[in-house]
Amino acid sequence: MVDFNYRKLLDYHLKQTMSFSEWVGLFTERPQDHLHTSSTLISEAIKYFGFEIVIRSGEPAISYNIFKDLFSNGINAVYGQEFCIKHIVDVIESVGKESGPNRGIVLVGPPASGKTNIIDMISLALEEYTKQQNVRIYSCFFRFPDRDGRAVELRSAFMHNPVLLFPTILQLDGRVTRPRQELFEHINSRRSADEQIIFPTYYQNATLDKRNMDIIESLLQHPRNEGKSLFDIIEEYVRVEEIEFSNAQARGIANIDDMPKLEVGIQSAKLGPSSLEVLNQHLPSHFLYNYTGAIVAANRGILHIHDAFGSGSESEIPTDRDYKPLLMLLGSGRVACEATQAPVDNTVVITTNIEEMERLDQQLTSSKLLDRIEKVTVNYLLDTNSETDILRRDMSVMREKFDVDPNLLRVAAYFSVLTRLLPPCRNQFPNQWNVEKIELYRTITPEQKLFIYSSQSEDPVNTIRRLPHWHPFRNEALRLGISINDPQELAGYVARHPDALSLEDSGLFTLEQLKLADDEFMRALWNEHFPNEGRHGISIRQLQNVMRNTITASDGHKVHVGTFFSQLRKVIAEGPGLHHWLAIDPEYRKNRKPVPPRRIGEVELEEGVGDYGDFKGLLRVSQALYFMIIRREITVATVDRDPEQIESDLRRYIQHALLAKAVENKAFAHIMVPRFSFIDPESGIEINRPDDTFMRAVEKVITPERQPAEARMKIAEKFLELQNTGELLLEADKNAVYSRNDNLVNFFVAEYSSLLSHRKTVDGINVEDLRDAFFQKRNALDKYHHYAREIRSLVETVLDNLVTRYNYSRQLALDTVVFALRKNIIDFGNIIN
Repeated sequence: MVDFNYRKLLDYHLKQTMSFSEWVGLFTERPQDHLHTSSTLISEAIKYFGFEIVIRSGEPAISYNIFKDLFSNGINAVYGQEFCIKHIVDVIESVGKESGPNRGIVLVGPPASGKTNIIDMISLALEEYTKQQNVRIYSCFFRFPDRDGRAVELRSAFMHNPVLLFPTILQLDGRVTRPRQELFEHINSRRSADEQIIFPTYYQNATLDKRNMDIIESLLQHPRNEGKSLFDIIEEYVRVEEIEFSNAQARGIANIDDMPKLEVGIQSAKLGPSSLEVLNQHLPSHFLYNYTGAIVAANRGILHIHDAFGSGSESEIPTDRDYKPLLMLLGSGRVACEATQAPVDNTVVITTNIEEMERLDQQLTSSKLLDRIEKVTVNYLLDTNSETDILRRDMSVMREKFDVDPNLLRVAAYFSVLTRLLPPCRNQFPNQWNVEKIELYRTITPEQKLFIYSSQSEDPVNTIRRLPHWHPFRNEALRLGISINDPQELAGYVARHPDALSLEDSGLFTLEQLKLADDEFMRALWNEHFPNEGRHGISIRQLQNVMRNTITASDGHKVHVGTFFSQLRKVIAEGPGLHHWLAIDPEYRKNRKPVPPRRIGEVELEEGVGDYGDFKGLLRVSQALYFMIIRREITVATVDRDPEQIESDLRRYIQHALLAKAVENKAFAHIMVPRFSFIDPESGIEINRPDDTFMRAVEKVITPERQPAEARMKIAEKFLELQNTGELLLEADKNAVYSRNDNLVNFFVAEYSSLLSHRKTVDGINVEDLRDAFFQKRNALDKYHHYAREIRSLVETVLDNLVTRYNYSRQLALDTVVFALRKNIIDFGNIIN
């Protein structure tokens, strides 16, 4: 017996139907609710499910929620393609405002860049949107009753809007009338000047298909309907019904991968004897057919053509003849059927790869088609956070079955994005840029560019509010009803990726470089190669193949980052003959000097090593970034400090430094000291004098090379400068001690990191014994137990912290520490003393 809850889940209710006159009443009251075009429906569907604002490289972009795959638990989610999606949305919205037929949208990009997923998410959103209670889409069908109460229904695959039942032109009593135009004029005559409706061009000119027109004409001429007007005929024989779009049933949404499927076919209606008996009373039998084909099925919605410009061989290069249905659709908004044409309204989206698009561009016969399509570039991702999200989604089974190093996906994302980056080649710069800023731009290294592309603004609200007046995001926000001038409202939309690092946290920029790499700098870097950057390099599928080979090469239980690097070295050694993405584009090297020698963490790289397009060297860059990660993790795990307490100490120190500066300012001390006084959170006593002992203790860690007075003045001046420029924002009516929801730590990350990694000398700990204890615990557990209790306790503490703070398994944590010791990535002597 089926459970009641399952019955309820599978319950199906017929949609509402009504007479034509009832629908006309609804239409005249709220015409705008019944005049959706395919472009407005798609645009509304994308926005209906909400959006966020993400900021990458100083560029804000709308991130629509539908691309998180709200419909299938994120299985097909699209990550990091906000700028490409913005282009698609802009084209769709502009089409809705044009008077001509819809343009086709062609998504062009390398394989596995996410083209099909983008369209699939839009199609699913469109289907789901038409099912919402507050959305009403109507079509109409013929209903032929019998004297005995039986009825036969004939529907059209076009799913026409009932407004098309009003003829565009009609001869009445020897004169020509225009019923639909008169209806529209009547509706606007009832509205004030500022409420006038602009009726879409499609609804001003579109007509029914030939079969439906023939049925109406036949009914008008039938002897039993003598004396009845056209309205009487429609009222008697036509019913209006609510409809929904469906991917599975090709209603309002059609997906094909073969051009011949665009052609319209005819399919006879399969009816039983009783139904034929009813119909014969009203219609000749030759009207019992319907039209088939993707263009028909996609009317009022979206038509998606996969790999439209591909072919089996060079001898089978497509010509205009193959594209004639598409040419007609994009040229006139019509489809050929039965020696005539029927108007259709669908948004055509085509996906193809770069090579097929280039081949089409070279065909002289394709010029007509090229004039009717808008190309949108969809490249590989340049944001490591989004790339990691894709790997996390697609490699979830691996993480369930194997003990996977928590840094594996992150490091894999680093390498993949590094292979896709293009070198900066710009020659002209804004007049206000100084020599240092221009030099940083020209010499930016691949790993620095990697973090610029994946970093997110520490103060996103001000990043948006400081956009130039001409920036297109301002208009986009206006269309979406976002007030840029309202910081609180704006903050509610801004999203920050949980894994995003600030440029300071990357450890790859000097303090001077951080000042130069502002939003304007990052936008210039992003826009130099947009939208072509990301066309080359390793694809996500190829990267996943390397990951699978990494699993195969592992011990069957644990999957290490080191094994992944070994597999990459093997791939690079095999060369472009086996792995096409390794073929280096000469543009990487054209007219530019190699990157100078540099240091990444503890790894030294010679001139030109790890340059743009140097995949072998970029592997070393990825490895150096990995070493930096585990060095930081092991350091924090060893010193075992509470990050929240460390932050609290840093905030207290800054407030004391401000007090010290205030006290020194003899002229204004009476004003400044009360401003920076605070209530100590531990004692509850008001502090209006700087605590010199506390400050000296902190300064020994964060600025040991400076004199105490100089160090605290530098900190205070930096804080005040950041506050004055609006970059640093504390919580309202709170000082540095009590404010928390702010960006203070981002600006003092070096001091915070120093405090976090500092540990006083641990009595009784021999550094060599500690080092050996890790090796023995991994390789000879019986010998490990011979070490002093203090040594074993510290070993277990380090491993515990790696497990709890960084999601290692205990065995992988031990393997990682031993690996770091072997490679001299960490030195316990420097950490604990």
